[in-house]
Amino acid sequence: MKRYVLVGAAMALLLLVGCSQSMYSQGRKLADEGQYDRAIDAFYQEIADNPQSMQAWRELGVAFYEQGELEKSEDALKQANNIEPHARTNLYLGLIYEKQEMVDRAIRAYGTALSLDPGGDTEYLIRANLDRLISERVRQEVSQALAGEESIDTDTIPENTIAVVDFDGSFLNPDMAPLATGLAEFTAIDLSKVKSLRVIERLKIEAILDELALGQTGKVDRATAPRLGRLLGGRHLVTGSVIGLGESELRIDGLIVNTVDSSTVTPQPTEADLQQIFAAQKEFVFAILDDLGVELTQEERDAIAEVPTESYLAFLAYSRGLDYKRRGMLPEANASFNQATDIDPGFDQAGIAAGKVSAQMSLGGTNYPTSAFESAVTAISEPLQTISGLDTRLRSTLINIGTLPDPNTRRPVTSPPVVGGTATVVIEGDLDGN
Repeated sequence: MKRYVLVGAAMALLLLVGCSQSMYSQGRKLADEGQYDRAIDAFYQEIADNPQSMQAWRELGVAFYEQGELEKSEDALKQANNIEPHARTNLYLGLIYEKQEMVDRAIRAYGTALSLDPGGDTEYLIRANLDRLISERVRQEVSQALAGEESIDTDTIPENTIAVVDFDGSFLNPDMAPLATGLAEFTAIDLSKVKSLRVIERLKIEAILDELALGQTGKVDRATAPRLGRLLGGRHLVTGSVIGLGESELRIDGLIVNTVDSSTVTPQPTEADLQQIFAAQKEFVFAILDDLGVELTQEERDAIAEVPTESYLAFLAYSRGLDYKRRGMLPEANASFNQATDIDPGFDQAGIAAGKVSAQMSLGGTNYPTSAFESAVTAISEPLQTISGLDTRLRSTLINIGTLPDPNTRRPVTSPPVVGGTATVVIEGDLDGN
C-alpha cells in the first residue's frame, strides 16, 4: 500500500512538472505567433506553479514589451534579474531605458548583457549600439566641458586619470601611417589593464579634438595638451610620434604632460623591427608606467605583456580599419578589419571591430534611429550562445561611466506567496537593472 502511494505521488509530481513546462512552452509558442495576451496568461500560470522561474518572468517581460507596456515589462524583467541575471533580460531592459531616453541606464543594461555573453549576431548589434549611445553621451559631456571651461577646477582632477591621444604618424610612409593610430589604441588598452588607473575614453578624446578643430591632424603638443587634458578631466595626457627607421624598423617617442601644472616627462624612446612591433609598444607602455611611478602587480604586468597578434600585416590592416572608421568610411573599415582576421584568425580585437562595423552597416550607418536597433535585435531568437563577453577596452569605458553589475553576485530570492492559484508577486530590493 505504501509503495502504491509513493508511486502515485511520484506520478502526480511528474504530471505537475510536465504541465508547468508545457505552460512555459505554450507561452513561448504563443509569443512567437504574436498572441501576446494569451502568452502573458500562460507565463502567469507558469509563475503561479513555479514562482522562481527566471525564464517565465523574462518572457513575461518580453511579451509586455511587445505590447508597449513598458512599466509592466520593466517590473517583470527586474524580477527575472533578481532570480538570475541573463543577457536577454538586460537586452530588453536596455531597450526600455533607451525608449525612455534614460541613456545611462540603457548603457549599463546593454553592458550587462554583453558581460553575460549573449553571443552571435546579437553581440555585435549591442556593441554597435553601445558605441552610438556612448558617443552621444560623450558629446554631451564635451559640450558641457567647453561651455564651462573657465570654471574647471584643475585641483579636482583625479591624480590617477590618464588620456592617450593618437600618435603622430606623419614621419611614416603614407601606407604605414595608420600604425600610429593602432599603437595609440593598444597603449590605451594596456593602460586600462592597470586597476589603479582610470583611462579616459578614446571616443571622448576624438570628440574634443573635433570640437577644437584638431581632429584632422590629430596632433597634440606641449602647448595644446594642458587644455585638452583639463577638458577631458585627465591629470596626465600621453602623446607621441612614430618614426620609420629605414624600411624595416620604427621608433616610438612619447611625451607625458601633466595637465594641471603643464610639466612634461619624456619616456625612454623604444625601437623594434616591424615584425616585432609590439615589443616596442609594450616597452613604451612600461616606460610610461615607470615614469608615472605606478607599481604593477604581476597579474597586471602579465596582462600588459600579452600580444594581440604576432602578425605585423594583421596589425597594419587593423590600424587602417581604425583610420577608415574614424573618417566614416565603414565599408573600407569593414574590409580592413576582415583582412586582419583573415591574416590572423586569433586577432580578437579585429574580429570584434569587424563585427561591430558590419552591424553598423546593417543598421544604416553610425547615426541610425533607435527603432532600427530595436527591430534588428527583437527579430533574433533568444541569445544563449557564449562568445567573448566584455573586452578590456569596453569594460574600462563602462566602468568610467558607471560601474557594471557583477553577474556572479545574486540576491537571495524567496518564493512569492500563492493565493487562490494566482501568484502574488512581491518585488523588492535594488531593481534598477543592477
